[in-house]
Amino acid sequence: MQDNKSFNGVLYALSDRIREVLLRLSPTVKANTIEIRMRRDMPLALTVGTETVFLCDNGQTVFQFSCNLFKVTEADLKESFLRLCNNSVFAHENELLNGYIVMKNGSRAGVCGNITQSGFNDISSINIRIAHEVKGCANEIVRGYKSGGILIAGPPGSGKTTVLRDLVRQLSSGATGRLLRVAVVDSRQEISGSFSGVAANDLGPNTDVLLTDSKPRGLEIALRTMFPNVIAFDEIATLAELEKVSDSFYSGVDIITTAHIGNISELTTRNVTKLLLKSGAVKQIALLPRIHGGKIRIFDREELLCEAVV
Repeated sequence: MQDNKSFNGVLYALSDRIREVLLRLSPTVKANTIEIRMRRDMPLALTVGTETVFLCDNGQTVFQFSCNLFKVTEADLKESFLRLCNNSVFAHENELLNGYIVMKNGSRAGVCGNITQSGFNDISSINIRIAHEVKGCANEIVRGYKSGGILIAGPPGSGKTTVLRDLVRQLSSGATGRLLRVAVVDSRQEISGSFSGVAANDLGPNTDVLLTDSKPRGLEIALRTMFPNVIAFDEIATLAELEKVSDSFYSGVDIITTAHIGNISELTTRNVTKLLLKSGAVKQIALLPRIHGGKIRIFDREELLCEAVV
């Protein structure tokens, strides 16, 4: 039986017309859909696995653009946008200025339109990225896990956040033989799937979640107030974040984070990841399947640094 809970959990925010056509999809397509893309006056599109597919009125999916596809109207976008905001755009103003809205099941809706000082107008597209929990997807990392921190790396869409989430759950649940205290710094609510302060995702029994729009500040608070064994956060990208990671390293706290890379060489050529590796704040690097064809590969930090020198 296909598990369509995550897919069905986002349908509340769609216009009646779009919801009706999506309900006609097969259970297999629903279970494997990771994105629902709505663009004004353009065909409704899904990302299924790694492929883009379009929908017909009867719920049939096709891989080619044609004139007979189900198209999203301006009214569909307006209705969906208001439902995403629970009819209160003002309440989501801060999120919208960052281009997204957190949904009830932890999924995120990216919103494009006209951003002005007075608000968000003329919605042109909405992309709902469906949050999936894949319990066990970090098993390979857990089996070879060493204290000292880990960087989960891969291109966009490779499942870095999903793997991070499961790794946090397993470490917090004692999968390594010890119940680790994990502090999650969740700047976009993607790891925890938090809505109104309640986490929708299972992060284990020994995890604390700090929601903040400033990762550097969140890392500092987590280190100083939660006394964790591990601090986990998504997507290291700035030198300010790296500075707080170094503080954690010198305090004896392991760091687990993620990074966007197109290929393995970028780890030692991109400024932030290069400095992260040289700092010693992570001891292992997990490269996700889309880079190496189906299996997570685990590297020691020294191995990558030696290869970079060579």
